[in-house]
Amino acid sequence: MLEFKFPDVGEGIHEGTIVKWRVKEGDEVKSDQVLVEVETDKAIVEIPSPKAGIIGKIFHKEQQIIHVGETLVVLVDKGETYDSAAVSTTSSIQEKPAVQSGDKGPGVVGSIDASNTEIAPAKTTPKTTSTLSTTSAPKILPATRMLAQKLGVDIAKVIGTGPNGLITDQDIRGAKGEASMPSVAPSAQASTPSQSKTFSGEVTRTPYKGIRKAIGDHMVMSLTKAAQVTHVDTVDVSKLVAKRESEKDAANSQNIKLTFLAYLTKAVTETLKEFPIVNSELDESTQEIITKNFYNIGIAVDTEDGLFVPVIKNADKKDLFTVAQEITELAEKARTKKLTPVEMSGGTFTITNYGSIGGDFATPVINYPEAAILGLGKMKDAVMVDPVTKQPIVTKTMALALTFDHRLIDGATAARFVNALGQKLQA
Repeated sequence: MLEFKFPDVGEGIHEGTIVKWRVKEGDEVKSDQVLVEVETDKAIVEIPSPKAGIIGKIFHKEQQIIHVGETLVVLVDKGETYDSAAVSTTSSIQEKPAVQSGDKGPGVVGSIDASNTEIAPAKTTPKTTSTLSTTSAPKILPATRMLAQKLGVDIAKVIGTGPNGLITDQDIRGAKGEASMPSVAPSAQASTPSQSKTFSGEVTRTPYKGIRKAIGDHMVMSLTKAAQVTHVDTVDVSKLVAKRESEKDAANSQNIKLTFLAYLTKAVTETLKEFPIVNSELDESTQEIITKNFYNIGIAVDTEDGLFVPVIKNADKKDLFTVAQEITELAEKARTKKLTPVEMSGGTFTITNYGSIGGDFATPVINYPEAAILGLGKMKDAVMVDPVTKQPIVTKTMALALTFDHRLIDGATAARFVNALGQKLQA
């Protein structure tokens, strides 16, 4: 019998919400077969089975919150029955009998070394358990935990009023004695939208949770933490359009979709080398500016579940076609909920292409703690004066909007950065 617990999926994630079980009790499963989909603050993660066996017991229902180290399922062998007395709650994976030292056990990403030593769960609030029915650690989302730390509230002393005892922002503010909005009505805590009536008419209430809430919390934190200013300039991209047209067939012959975003990504990495401060962040705990000498470019991807930002690692060291291929693959993984936390981590600068939807320009919000984000407007025809002949000509233009943290980047530096980027696009 093997007790499989929710593993540490990395990136400081301590908990998630059960989205969908792919199996049921009594099912026979193979090693690495997906057991369950869990929604974290980063993405929806598919948790694979660590071994072949039969699902003896499932411990959490869909829409319930699960913490790292809590039991997901118990796997039994053929002919073996589930024994609740044998289930422990002290390790991420515990099997009886113990696996042999040196064997490999599959993890969420890659593999982990399995041995007789128990695998400790990720750091969470300490708890003492003796049976499955004992009280677990406080149920609280990362953003709410940060609020508690900011307000100096001990979450161990707070009673959660959210679904399944989840501690909400209102609970934290109430414990601090701050005024807060009334608690959400039970209908709004349901897992599906519900209808209700006001004095004006019918409204639809949809739970604000999961990825949507994580995105919102991060946006609010970014606007709260950074002094954000947006610099906008319009550049002539006629030569860029011609360049892509001339290289598109070569890319198609390799089954690569060559987009303008790939060109922008390469141009951005070269411009960041000229303006290192734009590729930095502020460590407020040490009061140090961290200038990064590597170039991991985040690409904002619009999906049905919200905005995801997969990262092109070391973009400066990859050729144009490789970057184009990675953008396509990561965007598809984002839309099909296949992104891993690793693929969305480590970014140093972000690009968001709202122009592909039709926007001229916007004021994008920094992907904190990065120092800046670049917004791309749509390409359109414009009448400009030829700098040589002084005659009016029709060209292709695009608005570039750089939102930057004014604590780190001066306005003149931001303007020079955009100018330098524009020159590279016109070369």
